[in-house]
Amino acid sequence: DNWQLLSSHRDGSKVHMLEHPADPNCPYIRMTSVMPGTMQQVWDFLDLKNWSTSMPKMDPFYENLTVLGQYQHSNLPMKLARKTTSRIVTFGKRDFTFVSVSDKRASRDGSKWVSGTVSVVTESIPPYQGYVRAYQDSIAFYERMDSDDRNGTPQMKLTIVFRLDLNDSRMGGGGGYIPMWIYVKTVGATGMASVQNMKRELESMAEERGRNDGGG
Repeated sequence: DNWQLLSSHRDGSKVHMLEHPADPNCPYIRMTSVMPGTMQQVWDFLDLKNWSTSMPKMDPFYENLTVLGQYQHSNLPMKLARKTTSRIVTFGKRDFTFVSVSDKRASRDGSKWVSGTVSVVTESIPPYQGYVRAYQDSIAFYERMDSDDRNGTPQMKLTIVFRLDLNDSRMGGGGGYIPMWIYVKTVGATGMASVQNMKRELESMAEERGRNDGGG
C-alpha cells in the first residue's frame, strides 16, 4: 500500500495521498469518512442539482455550476457541466469542465453506489474570459452500513478519490501560476476540513428532519 496518510480525525476520517508516477505535483487524494445519513441522503447532498447549497460548505472558493447537457449511455445518466471557482488567494479564477456519471448498480445487492467526474477538453467549450482552465477527475464510493449503535441513526461510508490540476499545463494550454507544491503540502488539512464541514452539514440536516418529524 503506497498511500501516505496525510491527516486523520478522532471520528475515524482519513485523508491519504498517492503520488502520480509521472506528475508528482498532481497526486491522487483519497478521503474516507463515516457520514451521518442514509446512502440516498449523502448521494443527494453531492448531486449536481444541489451543489449551489452543498458545495459552498465544502469548498470556500466554489463560485457556480452550469449544466451544459444531459445524456444517457448504457442506462447510465451523464451530465456535461462547468464549475467555476473564485480567486484562490492571489491567483486567478478557475474553470472546470467535466462529465458527471452516476451508477447505483455497482453491486447486485445495492449496498454500493458509485459516482464520478471526468475532465473534458474541447475547443467547443473554452474557459470563460478571465478564467484559467483547470482539471479534476474524481470517483466517489457510497457504502451501506448498519445504523449507529449509540443512537440508532443511519450512517454510511463515503470514499472520494480525486486528482486535481489547477493549471492548464497541457500542450497548447493556457497555463496558470498556482504552485502545485503548495497544494500538495496543504491538501491534508484542507481535505479534512472539507470532510468535517460536510459531516456537520449532514448532521444539521438530520437534526432538522428530526424536528420536522417531531412536529417541533
